[in-house]
Amino acid sequence: MAATDTTTIRVPIETRDRLNALAARRGEPAGEVVAKLVSAADEDAMLAEVAAGFEKLAADPKTLAAYRAESEEIESGFEASTPEW
Repeated sequence: MAATDTTTIRVPIETRDRLNALAARRGEPAGEVVAKLVSAADEDAMLAEVAAGFEKLAADPKTLAAYRAESEEIESGFEASTPEW
């Protein structure tokens, strides 16, 4: 993971030391570790938003029924037989 542009951020000394120790254990530069941690946190946040959306959907019976009907309609389109060549 090569970065073309870099910047400096201020973090507490303890955080810097923990980051450097983590980077050393992983055998990666600290900047790469930060980039991976940010990506993982971003992905976790997105998945949490999706889960919250599904929970909201499941809490509304009318919307859930519409979602299920639409899903079944889409799935049935994939079950169509393929033409013989």
